[in-house]
Order: sequence, then structure tokens, then C-alpha cells
Amino acid sequence: MVASDQQRKFGQDKFDTLPRNCRTCEVLFACYGECPRNRFIETPDGEPGLNYLCAGYKRFFTHVNEQMKVMANLLREDRYADEVMGWYAEREQARFAGVGRNDPCPCGSGRKFKKCHGETRETARPDPTTATPNHPVERE
Repeated sequence: MVASDQQRKFGQDKFDTLPRNCRTCEVLFACYGECPRNRFIETPDGEPGLNYLCAGYKRFFTHVNEQMKVMANLLREDRYADEVMGWYAEREQARFAGVGRNDPCPCGSGRKFKKCHGETRETARPDPTTATPNHPVERE
């Protein structure tokens, strides 16, 4: 089925109907215009066929680009992709090194460091009796 003429035509049509805006997009490699059924808004130039999720995809794929490249390189080196977590933790630690609690957060949020990236797990949890996936209720 994957190699059928009908499937090949669908794949080619999917590419051929991409707006010019998509063909020059820096994250085209990741979304490829996504599903054609979601291409019902216009590009900033007025060309039809832009995916209505485009802005979110662009923001997400741009945000994770560096980490994805690191994971790809790790896999090419026959290492585990989850090693990216150690790399990321070291990078974040270096990024916030020397920042005082009351200094502006280096992330650019405009908040004090202690109320942004300086929040600890304990201060970030509003109610210690409420479990969330990242913060299970601690038992004594």
C-alpha cells in the first residue's frame, strides 16, 4: 500500500500544494506542512493553504532544534539520546550561574530569578497534598 501509485500521488500532491511560505520555512523538515486537511488559512502574503497550526509548530520546532541536533549526534556516535538531559542540565546551570535571587531572570521573562527559573520544586508546588505527574505527593 505504501508503494502504491495512489500513495505516491498523495505524497507528491502534499508537497506540490505547499504555499511558497512553507517551502522556504526553516522548520519544513519537521512538519512538511502537516496534514493537508489542516491547511485552510492564508499565509501572510495571502496565499491559501497554510496549516492553521503553523505558528505553534514553528515555535515548538525552533525551541527544540538545538536539543534535537544534540540527540541526533549522540545517536550517530552510538550513544543514548537521553544523554541530552545531562548536556541540557549543564548548559542551564552555566546559564544561571552567579544570578542572585532578586536579579532579573536571564531568560528574559522580566520576573525576578527567584520567581522564574530560580524556583525550587518545593516553592513551585502550590499545594503539597495535590499530586501532579511531575510532583507526586510525598509520603512520610
